[in-house]
Amino acid sequence: MGYPHIVSAGFYIWWLLLNGFLYFSEFHFLCRFTGSREKKYTVCYVLLSSLITFLVMYFRGSGVLRLFLHMGILLCFSRFALKLRWEDTVAPATILLTLFTFMEGFQTVFMRWMAGHSMEMRTAVFIQMLLSAGLAAVLALTMRFVSDTYACTGGQKLSSRLYPLLLPCSFIVWVIRSGLGLDMWMEPVPRSGSLLGKRSGLWALVWILGACVIFFILLKLVSRIAALSDQEMEQKRLEEQIRMQYAYLEEAKKRNELYRTFQHDINNHFLVLSGLIREKNYDEAKNYFDKLCGSADSLLIGIETGNPVLDILLQEKFSFAVSNGIEVKHDVQISKDCGVEDIDLCVILANALDNAVHACAEVTGKQPEISVTVRRRHHFLLMEVVNTMVPAQGRMEFGTGLDNIRHTVEKYEGTMEIENSGGKFRLTVLLCLGIHN
Repeated sequence: MGYPHIVSAGFYIWWLLLNGFLYFSEFHFLCRFTGSREKKYTVCYVLLSSLITFLVMYFRGSGVLRLFLHMGILLCFSRFALKLRWEDTVAPATILLTLFTFMEGFQTVFMRWMAGHSMEMRTAVFIQMLLSAGLAAVLALTMRFVSDTYACTGGQKLSSRLYPLLLPCSFIVWVIRSGLGLDMWMEPVPRSGSLLGKRSGLWALVWILGACVIFFILLKLVSRIAALSDQEMEQKRLEEQIRMQYAYLEEAKKRNELYRTFQHDINNHFLVLSGLIREKNYDEAKNYFDKLCGSADSLLIGIETGNPVLDILLQEKFSFAVSNGIEVKHDVQISKDCGVEDIDLCVILANALDNAVHACAEVTGKQPEISVTVRRRHHFLLMEVVNTMVPAQGRMEFGTGLDNIRHTVEKYEGTMEIENSGGKFRLTVLLCLGIHN
């Protein structure tokens, strides 16, 4: 084997190793950006992508074919290995395609500049390998930066909010790839009509740098819009929670009015019962008494916390829990003028109990329990909700309920602590009572 063939073979091996490194970085970008933990498919992805690259290079296939095969593997692994929805794979794939296009564009500009200068083959190969390694390192670092910086946006189930990136990114990719002829085997002399044929390599380099700046500005703007959209949706959910708590307040007022009416009429009911007994109409008296007890049970509240609004809330939540086979323990003592608005108490306890009931419903093999404690300690109000739960596998994801609690706690400059151990979930809230007094 002659020296040129050895150099050529070594270059191909180097190129495959370099692409394997990029495919490894690419797959980890997908996992970090989308929040997927399926990294066990990394080796399979790298080997398959490298095989496709080798076959395209060996048979001297077109760059378009390699591009489509690369994107196809990327989308299929995202859908079937990472378990992403099709609509959630398009945006990260577009970001990767754009970043790879930037790297190939820079490499093409530099290589065509080198083609215009005579140098030894060994020197040219060394410079090309060094250039490729440097650009690959920059691309890997860029993918890491994008995945870490915009992971919150990419990890959302509605990552389709990144779709506004598709049109400008597609345009950038099309202009760079067609203008520089990236999808054809490189010729020593630029094609007439190409970007380099009309402008100097320096201008092409400046144009690609400008496209990079525009891309990152767009990515930043879209991510910011997505964050603002999330805040708006969270605000709407919080307003809905508050609306529901106001419904509890109205229900409490209605129950109090009915209870006062019942108390006002109790003497009349006693007179009716007394008359039935005097007439020895015991069956009718018993039926009347049973109906009277039923009416009283629907009005009387079995929980007395010192706050009528909480009485209504806890009665309904506890009744629902017990009806679902959950044992409930409570120690709630709080005055109506404790310094915390009724609506805020409802937001905290309603969300905490809803989460607790939901967690207990998934418990099997043992009796699920919920324990609620609310006590005043000097100038602080301590609330603690403990519930049985299925031991979490990996990192727990917390929903809107805890976010609403957190916002309410911040209003009173308090603290919220979460503990998850031994099959128990403990939520502890401490509010400063002097904040709104």
